Amino acid sequence: MGLTKYWESCKISLYNSLVYKADFISNSLFIGLIIFIFVYLWKAVYGSGHGVIEGFTISMMVWYFVMTESIVTAPGRLIEEIGEDVQSGEIATKLNKPYNSVLFKYAYNMGQTLLRFILTFLVGGIIAFLFLGGVEINWLTLPLVGIVIILALTLHFCMMMLLGIFTFWFEDAKALNFLYNKIIFVFGGMLLPLEIFPQWLAKISAVMPFSFVAYHPARLFVIFNLNNFIRTIFLELIWIALFSGLIAIFYKSFIKKISINGG
Repeated sequence: MGLTKYWESCKISLYNSLVYKADFISNSLFIGLIIFIFVYLWKAVYGSGHGVIEGFTISMMVWYFVMTESIVTAPGRLIEEIGEDVQSGEIATKLNKPYNSVLFKYAYNMGQTLLRFILTFLVGGIIAFLFLGGVEINWLTLPLVGIVIILALTLHFCMMMLLGIFTFWFEDAKALNFLYNKIIFVFGGMLLPLEIFPQWLAKISAVMPFSFVAYHPARLFVIFNLNNFIRTIFLELIWIALFSGLIAIFYKSFIKKISINGG
């Protein structure tokens, strides 16, 4: 019964998103335009289109980017949304509700996140297929990749939630959101697979939490390996547990600050 309210909040979020589906579709189409541009950028890099760069064909490279773009952009402006709640004082009202605010935010955000992920992946996938064709995928592994993606989105939420809590002290949510996104772009392997990086940077990035949001799930999608799958799941769970603990610690301090300030 205790988890039912969070499931209901997830469904409400999904229903609300369907009401404003034009916003979601337009956002996905814009990202589709970015993917279209990257198709031609990679065509210029690959030349004839038959080469292989660090184990990636041009088709695999674009499908990799479709997946990373879909995952990274799925949560929307979560850090800024939390920052707006803090600055407006709306957060004090939400803390008085009969539920855990962090879990409620997770459930509500995941409803929107999953819809945005699906729409973006469909739009990007159609563009990639029309211009480059598909990639070889073992359909039996897709459920396993799906689990990795759900955990990646959860880890993505945890890191954004932690930064959102920090806005109580730093206040500038847009700056934190900008910085986080740029870190994901580079160290998360969103724009390029880590294999293309210098070896020392690739090794460091591969164990950082950001790479488990974008690089590892996308790589498993285009190049599935059972050992990499097990390792990715294991490390995703460790990072989720770590950031969940940090959220709990800073969230308690956050609540005390609000109480002291008369929230």
